[in-house]
Amino acid sequence: MDRELYASTISSAVEYFEGYETLALILNVSVDDLRRWAEGKSRPPVDVFLKIVDLSIAAGQRDAAAVVTPQARRSA
Repeated sequence: MDRELYASTISSAVEYFEGYETLALILNVSVDDLRRWAEGKSRPPVDVFLKIVDLSIAAGQRDAAAVVTPQARRSA
């Protein structure tokens, strides 16, 4: 996988979790490492990257549910 994909995925997760500090705490990594990964300067360990992907998917599902649930209630 190329660094741009890693960096983009990590940057999106940082935005969703409203900052490096929160995501670093969740992942149990240093803020400096997380910044380097988000900037494409290095790659995270595979297990950490997969956790970021899982968190991003879960976050996306929560966002989708927040939109779909009120629409479903209105149409019922």
